[in-house]
Amino acid sequence: MTFSPVRAARTVRGAAMVAHADFWTIYTWRSWSFAWLVRLLCQVVFFALVGVLVGDPEYTAFIIVGAAMMVCVTETMLTSSSTCWERMQGRMPLITASPVEPVLLFFGRSVFWPVSAAVTTSVALLAVPPFFGDPWALWKVPFVIVLAALTALTTYCLALVVGALALSFTEVRNIASTVMTLYTTAFSGAMVPLDFWPPVLRWIAQALPVTHGLDAVRALQDGDLGAVAAASGLMLAVGAVWFVVATLAFRRVLARARRGRGGLD
Repeated sequence: MTFSPVRAARTVRGAAMVAHADFWTIYTWRSWSFAWLVRLLCQVVFFALVGVLVGDPEYTAFIIVGAAMMVCVTETMLTSSSTCWERMQGRMPLITASPVEPVLLFFGRSVFWPVSAAVTTSVALLAVPPFFGDPWALWKVPFVIVLAALTALTTYCLALVVGALALSFTEVRNIASTVMTLYTTAFSGAMVPLDFWPPVLRWIAQALPVTHGLDAVRALQDGDLGAVAAASGLMLAVGAVWFVVATLAFRRVLARARRGRGGLD
């Protein structure tokens, strides 16, 4: 089957419409604003208070950025669960029989998570630091929003790979997303500098998009736009690699199902 941009766009659009309906079934604007968003902001404030207790203003600023960016990871990794909704609701035989590129369908299917994550992360990055004496300069605010959106998008590409795994083993869907979130929180440089870890772990952490997203946001704090651009480029490259992996993973899952070995009935 040859690739058709029109078919690809139509696939993503159709799946995104389902995602939009699902999102507003889960949330109302009140529950999202005053429950979900407030909960995530409280999470960031908790870690900020840890920095205050340590008594180091530089570490406080460091951990606020880390905690705010982990909001992005926490939310996008929920893709693991929403990917499995198709199987749990009995739609996988139809998807397996359809001619669409599966990664595009599943990209649109859970796209509300990175969109929501971009908003929550932006709010956390912009709203929490001023309360701890480290407000952003006005000219940096648009860059913060763009970096939050890029981090959400690239982390979503990684989350799609986790979702492909969960599609075959639905019983581990929540475990897989939780483990990936915890791993990312520990080793991406969010809570402690990367230099704290052995070289092997520092090398593995380079495969996480948020590692480079953190570098970009912290470079923006220092006003180094060159470093921001370099870290952003690395983040996009890593995200592209994960998207390719997700493409291959979804194709393999559906190919096994078509041979009667995927257990996706």
